[in-house]
Amino acid sequence: MSENRRRNSQSAGLTMKEIAELVGGKLEGDGGLWVSGIGPVDEADAGQMAFLARKRYARYVPGSRASSFLVSSDLQVYVPSHVPRIIVEEPYRALRTLLKRFHPPQPHSAHVHPTAVIGLGVELGNGVSVGPYAVIEDDAQIGDGCRIGPHCVIGRGSSLGKECLLHPQVVTYEETVIGDRVVVHSGVRLGSDGFGFTLVDDVHLKIPQVGRCVIEDDVEIGANATIDRGSLGDTVVGRGSKTDNLVHLAHNVKVGAGSLFAALVGIAGSTRIGKGVWMGGQVGVSDHLDIGDGARLAIATKLMRDVPGGQTVSGHPAREHREQLKKQANLSRLPSLVERIGMLEEKLADLLEGEVEMEP
Repeated sequence: MSENRRRNSQSAGLTMKEIAELVGGKLEGDGGLWVSGIGPVDEADAGQMAFLARKRYARYVPGSRASSFLVSSDLQVYVPSHVPRIIVEEPYRALRTLLKRFHPPQPHSAHVHPTAVIGLGVELGNGVSVGPYAVIEDDAQIGDGCRIGPHCVIGRGSSLGKECLLHPQVVTYEETVIGDRVVVHSGVRLGSDGFGFTLVDDVHLKIPQVGRCVIEDDVEIGANATIDRGSLGDTVVGRGSKTDNLVHLAHNVKVGAGSLFAALVGIAGSTRIGKGVWMGGQVGVSDHLDIGDGARLAIATKLMRDVPGGQTVSGHPAREHREQLKKQANLSRLPSLVERIGMLEEKLADLLEGEVEMEP
């Protein structure tokens, strides 16, 4: 933990009793013990609380320097009886609550830096801050409480809802639409042209990309992600969806509400994705597919067919997950099967040779 974060944690310290009340947990041990912050089991220092929510980290408990633990109910047996702890049923919800208390967001004031460039017809809401060297092009609309970081570019006619946060070097191409409370991390490009070309007389000619990129409310987009504009209609990322770093959504992709995409996911054009879909890292999805609500795509899955709602798929090419596991199990048996087939072939050859010798 950095020195600044340590100081912030210490200034926002809490007693064990206060933490238990804050997260709705069961306190065991000294309720008056002062807690300066929270960290991983193997990194938390004296005076801090260690967080234990996965069994794989229980091996670090004996050597932990932490003075107390925030622990899930099923793992409390790994914490020595003399160490104060707060036991919770939903550890990550409790962790989120506690981190927000120990590390409150830094306040910001409405301010447009003198080096920022504001175009004609731009509408800035109340409480907007614009960082150094940011550019807001003509006719853009920026909602109340938005924060636009240094070197951002907001394209002509784009709109941001209320309380959006754009980290440094975000670019929105023209007419990009962003809803309320959207967080966009550094290096993101929204509304870039889709990869659309047609072959005419052996020359690849560009198909004009005239749709929009629409990001609905409460979306968070990881660093260096790219989301194309639509070719004719819109590319849409549904309310409350989250993308990790380096995710790419091609033109006309439609993403339902509450979906999650891990790093390096790539989705080809015109694919429709339902609500609450999860995709692991390095998933690749072919174009013009339909993925139903609640589908799960495991890490590195390569999808070339539709997926019904609620189904989990994995592998390359993607198969239903249980079928894929059976396939992998059978593959592990291949060496022994090859050996057995070789032995059977030898025995069959011996039998055939014996029959030939017995003929008159």
